[in-house]
Amino acid sequence: RINPADHADLRHTLRLGSSRGPDFIGMLGLASAIASLGLLQNSAAVVIGSMLLAPLMTPMIGMGLALAQADVRVMRLCGKTIGLGFLLTLGVSFLIGIITPAGATLSEEVLARGVPNVLDLLIAVFAAAAATFAMARPNISGAIAGVAIATALVPPVCSVGISLANGDWLNGFGAFTLFFTNLVAIILM
Repeated sequence: RINPADHADLRHTLRLGSSRGPDFIGMLGLASAIASLGLLQNSAAVVIGSMLLAPLMTPMIGMGLALAQADVRVMRLCGKTIGLGFLLTLGVSFLIGIITPAGATLSEEVLARGVPNVLDLLIAVFAAAAATFAMARPNISGAIAGVAIATALVPPVCSVGISLANGDWLNGFGAFTLFFTNLVAIILM
């Protein structure tokens, strides 16, 4: 349980963090470019760095809270923000995939996101629970960075864009499956 003042602050923070302003677009565009280049370079460190920049966790948790409270207005706001985030990330990664030579095969980082398994889903479930708990408890909000890394959705979407740019439809579908299952798990948790 959280006190009413913390609950009001949480709702306000989630609503503000779910807006589609220039800050959201700029940070997500940059995170998408960094993630795409990290995936193409097969650099886990660069991909992890991009995960910390991507502002997608807040609208997903906002969507979960809106669903739980049947707040249609906030659901629409969060849904539009998540949709814009997906399309922006897909567009940036597709463009980078087209202008950057990938070589004979896609990198291991891109291919790894094309074969999701049940462990990926469990990671999303537990990390989303941790994110929700950490956002509701201001004194442990430092854990959000770790949760953002565990449940990052930008690298799978970037893998979709890069795969499509290179004509690997099957890997693109697998990466989209990873993105979608993580998205649903995060929202429901």
